[in-house]
Amino acid sequence: MQKVAFRQASIVIVMAFIFFFILGALVVTNVQAQSHTFKRTQDWDWDWDDDWDRHPDKIYPEYRYNRVEGLFLGMKVDADYWRYRRPSSPFVFGSAGYAFAAKELEYQIGIEQGFMERSRFAIGAEYHRQIDSPDRWIIGDEENSLAALLIKEDFMDFYLKEGGSIYISQALGRDLKLKAFYSYDRLDSLDRYASWSLFGKDKKFRPNPAMDAGDIRTIGGNITFDTRNNTKRTTRGWFATASYEKADPSMGGIFGFERLETDIRRFQSLGFDQGLDIRIRVGTATGHMPWQKSYQLGGISTVRAFRYKSLSGGPLKRGGNRMILAQIEYRLGEGYWPEDLDLGLFDLFNFIVFADAGWVGFVDENLGLFEGFKGLKMNDFKSDIGIALANASGSVRIEVARRTDTNHRPFRFYFRINRPF
Repeated sequence: MQKVAFRQASIVIVMAFIFFFILGALVVTNVQAQSHTFKRTQDWDWDWDDDWDRHPDKIYPEYRYNRVEGLFLGMKVDADYWRYRRPSSPFVFGSAGYAFAAKELEYQIGIEQGFMERSRFAIGAEYHRQIDSPDRWIIGDEENSLAALLIKEDFMDFYLKEGGSIYISQALGRDLKLKAFYSYDRLDSLDRYASWSLFGKDKKFRPNPAMDAGDIRTIGGNITFDTRNNTKRTTRGWFATASYEKADPSMGGIFGFERLETDIRRFQSLGFDQGLDIRIRVGTATGHMPWQKSYQLGGISTVRAFRYKSLSGGPLKRGGNRMILAQIEYRLGEGYWPEDLDLGLFDLFNFIVFADAGWVGFVDENLGLFEGFKGLKMNDFKSDIGIALANASGSVRIEVARRTDTNHRPFRFYFRINRPF
């Protein structure tokens, strides 16, 4: 009985600590955001001082936890630091660490030479052996690690890759960057190795899907246009990226495909403490591509009221070769609430209304990249609406999303420490 009472008391104490940690995170990050160095712009918006955000530290530790790697500990020498500090000098970058559950030594080593400062041109090469995920555009390692540690939920799937790449890049001013590359990798599938979490003693991590294994050789490129006033606390600007890659067995490897993906975001200020954020993400592929390159939607950061990757059949099934995702968020700060509705709550938090719509298609792999979309109707999309309570930057938030197609268990709830886009 004493052991049971002690365990129950321990759980209550830990739960109380987590509750006050969450509440404190919301309040503190909001206060920090409001006290940040601003400058006023003509459209009554604020600019964030983002020098620290765009130019990271030279060397920093890496740590994460998930159901495949277990605990990962390592160090990283960041390439972006050297690109900023020494744009026309050669430098070495990379990382190294150990995944204790998977028993894998992971590493990357690379070298890059830059030329010119204003319109920087660079050539580089790197070699790696790493456990990677196709889902880092959905959720970051930090947030996923907390979910795995605290509630035994892992929102990523993983595979092993070993190989290298050579690349050239060209910056056209601060906002526009181009890159072309050739890469080669040996892909392999991984199991679920870790089982521990703070809570959810009887709960099990879901299996890691058996992704494709084999050699892959690709050529490709990407273009990025970024005018955001801050990469993490964005209130206005554009972010757009387009990437293309092609694999052919004649180059070596067992896969032959073409893949094109675009992500366009607009952050529009509507006045102080008010804004509209929009994202459209489209992907298309033709040929025989590996699981790791297929498209999956549903759940966190995508169509939020639906189960994880359910729009593509579930996380254990291969994704589709066509994808469309559209998202919109309207944020409202304290200055726009009538006093009889405010109740003091919106002095600390912002109120967000959002909507998501997504579609994943499975079409003949012999169709061209721009085929397979004809005949697509609004009924083919899955959608939701929702509300969120967030700090001033929108990065710490509580979300409630509701499906628009059913009344059977239509709600899903999330606590986030990152914006969905």
